[in-house]
Amino acid sequence: MTGKVPFRTVYVHGLVCDMDGKKMSKSKGNTIDPVDLIDGIGLDALLEKRTSGLMNPKQAASIRKKTAKDYPNGFPAYGTDALRFTMAAYATLGRNINFDLKRCEGYRNFCNKLWNATRFVLMNTEGHRLDETAGEHELSFVDRWIISRLQRLESEVERGFEDYRFDNIANAIYHFVWDEYCDWYLELAKVQIQQGSPAQQLGTRRTLIRVLEATLRAAHPIIPYITEELWQKVSLVAGKRRADEQTSLCVQPYPRADLSRIDEDAEARVAELKAQVEAVRALRGEMNLSPAQKAPLVAQGDRSVLSANAPYLAALARLENVGIVDRLPDVGAPVQVVGATQLMLHVEIDVEAERLRLGKEVERLEKEIAKANGKLSNASFIERAPAAVVEQEKSRVAQFSETLLKVREQLAKLG
Repeated sequence: MTGKVPFRTVYVHGLVCDMDGKKMSKSKGNTIDPVDLIDGIGLDALLEKRTSGLMNPKQAASIRKKTAKDYPNGFPAYGTDALRFTMAAYATLGRNINFDLKRCEGYRNFCNKLWNATRFVLMNTEGHRLDETAGEHELSFVDRWIISRLQRLESEVERGFEDYRFDNIANAIYHFVWDEYCDWYLELAKVQIQQGSPAQQLGTRRTLIRVLEATLRAAHPIIPYITEELWQKVSLVAGKRRADEQTSLCVQPYPRADLSRIDEDAEARVAELKAQVEAVRALRGEMNLSPAQKAPLVAQGDRSVLSANAPYLAALARLENVGIVDRLPDVGAPVQVVGATQLMLHVEIDVEAERLRLGKEVERLEKEIAKANGKLSNASFIERAPAAVVEQEKSRVAQFSETLLKVREQLAKLG
């Protein structure tokens, strides 16, 4: 009517179906009102909503039965941000979306994780001078790592917007916040704040608040409400606004990657540190050590690397101390190898009890392997079972065999 092109770009997403992959329809009684997901709804109200105004009232009984089975407690209140995050993560090109409430629950947990992480950061940064005049600061390799990972996140998010891949944006933000910033950097930062020099503590505090502030800006289009709430406090500590300045996160510049701050050396060092922490945790699991029990670690490898990693290993793997040696003692304890590093927990063990435990584990694994091989040697099973099931059995044999080899090696060390 105006003679002008109304839209230059149109984004077309897949059809949102129910959890069984069926198209949502009022006549089927399987529609989901987004407001009910945001605010929550009880079973009675949900049944009333789904069975009123049906084209065929005879379907009401079956709809009530299925709804009560699928959602016995109705819908809990997930909040707007959790629902937005869910839909963004679902927005994969070219396919329909089977909506599952568990995804909403997962992203609600993510929002809680972000909230709690912000509380921790503010507890460790509020009241501290963090501006450029605060004094000399020093960035550890851990600080440089998270700054580097932030640049990669911002680059990936920018590419996601250019390609209209909102699922990639949501997944990148989720992975960075949960797996890298919360699960690793916050734990490593605790060590730096507790044991570092004043310059190192200042560097870590500045990194904590600045990376969080940039992350809130990056996540704002996906989860605007919680990021706005948190940014109002974080921005003051990060020096992004004055206390008397009234502004909103939504008008701040969107973060852009500074590729010159990507630090591959720091990323490689943290990757090695992560592998060492996971290896020590695996040793603790092998030796059935209680999470509360601290144990001494003996390590063989590059002394400079191990010395730098020792405080982090002690904190994250619950160690009494870290001893660096030229050669591991031959005491029959299990050893984990990470690159050129060998790690061993120096814990006195009951050799006879450990030999008995490992023997039982060998028997269990041998039975599992025999059972899986029995299926695979059955021609009828191979012909009739789906290919995925056959592959699963083959994978089980491979995994059990690998574990069995390690257990036998450990048993042999005990004599």
